[in-house]
Amino acid sequence: MSENEMYDVVVIGGGAAGLSGAMALGRSKRSVLVVDAREPRNAPAGHAHNYLGREGVSPLELLATGRAEVRSYGVDVVTDRVVGLSGEADSFLVTTEGGRRYGARRVLVTGGVVDELPDVPGLAERWGVDVLHCPYCHGWEVRDRAIGVLATTPMAGHQAMLFRQLSDDVVMVVHDGVELPDEEVEKLGAIGVRFADGTPREVVTNGDALVGLRLADGSLLERDAIVVATKPHVRADFLGPLGIEPTPFEMAGAVLGSVIAVEPTGATAVPGIFAAGNATDIAMTLMASAAHGNRVGAWINAELANADATKAVEALRDDFFEQPAWEERYSGDRVWSGRVNVQLEAEAADLAPGRALDVGCGEGGDALWLAQHGWQVTASDFADAALERVAHHAAEGGLGDRVETRRIDVRTFEPDGETWDLVTSHFVHLPDGGMVDVVRRLADAVAPGGTLLVVGHAPSDVHTGLRHGHHSFMHTADQLLPALDDAWEVEVCELRPRSQAHPETGEEIDIADAVLRARRVA
Repeated sequence: MSENEMYDVVVIGGGAAGLSGAMALGRSKRSVLVVDAREPRNAPAGHAHNYLGREGVSPLELLATGRAEVRSYGVDVVTDRVVGLSGEADSFLVTTEGGRRYGARRVLVTGGVVDELPDVPGLAERWGVDVLHCPYCHGWEVRDRAIGVLATTPMAGHQAMLFRQLSDDVVMVVHDGVELPDEEVEKLGAIGVRFADGTPREVVTNGDALVGLRLADGSLLERDAIVVATKPHVRADFLGPLGIEPTPFEMAGAVLGSVIAVEPTGATAVPGIFAAGNATDIAMTLMASAAHGNRVGAWINAELANADATKAVEALRDDFFEQPAWEERYSGDRVWSGRVNVQLEAEAADLAPGRALDVGCGEGGDALWLAQHGWQVTASDFADAALERVAHHAAEGGLGDRVETRRIDVRTFEPDGETWDLVTSHFVHLPDGGMVDVVRRLADAVAPGGTLLVVGHAPSDVHTGLRHGHHSFMHTADQLLPALDDAWEVEVCELRPRSQAHPETGEEIDIADAVLRARRVA
């Protein structure tokens, strides 16, 4: 790990959600950095519960084990605090309190959740010891004990019902100004929950032992545990400049905390930034947070895999369809056989020689054959290296006076009134149906009474192993017909089978050429 290194994913927060997300990503061979401030929300608790397979484990021990496990998959973990985040997907910059800077293609936010406790003196000091909030996390440990539930919101009745299931001795202390729904009060009374009114004055202890609550009237309510609904707030100020602000989490009209709003995939409103765990849902238990982190990590990996594949397609298209790649290709050994393409020989043999334009001439096999049969040939390509080879081969064959070379990019070619008696193109391909526009341009270059001949690889050839790229790069002959108007008579429009030797094995492979031959009649 080094400063300014670019990671696939930077995970902010090294709790259960963050480490589980890092695990999913690390096991997918992603480069991952976890930035952890080492301030887990459950640090005060001595044991974690309802975590299958690790029941009763110390939260700190669980995280230490998790850090070791993700490191075994190549994940980097650093102790620091994120204070800045800028950029966009594929080029985020993460800045830490310690002055470190890291690049990231994606960011997963899982930390920053802080519990806001009611303002009762002494309550915060007992938090995580005998001041509790979750019946599933710590309820079993106070079963059959004397429990006090602080009603700070109208939703407190829900907590009281769940803890009443664990103990016969439950007293609800209703803070000043809190109105419990009559229906809830009736239910709680029916199951044996008792009530005390007024905001308590303080938590009473004896040394390190909880005694109970000093109530509003000065009396002491002796309790073994105090249950309180905290308000978990996600604090991630570094997200603000990117437009992500915490969203209030409300239920029954009461604000119970704040979260980062996410899609089911964990995606936030900002592309490339994800969130998981309690940062997105205050009700998640430890195991649920870990599961959510794992799931969101998998979604991030899927998004990156798709982005990588898209980039590979772009690179492949650049290699196939851009000039620099072909310049390089023609800079080495001979690429093609030098023989005429079989469909040109078949279709042009009965044509009276005149002026011919060979589009995508390569090293000149077709241009030289036409010149040998009496044609005056313009050999065109967009690779200068190819045109140099054509000129050289023409001079060697004594055909220099019958073959001229011209640099043409068929994607932008305009004949500007110049015409030829034969315009031929063999195995020029463009993606996404681009050949229709090319054929329309070539048709404009055909003289009245002249012939247009376009031959391409059939889409089915991709499966032979002889072609590269996607079948959408190829075309059938009839797919080119929209390029021709009523001025044309279509003489040939077919898939013509033939065989070709595999360049590596020599085995004869059945393939097909898409052949379109048309004559300008007007």
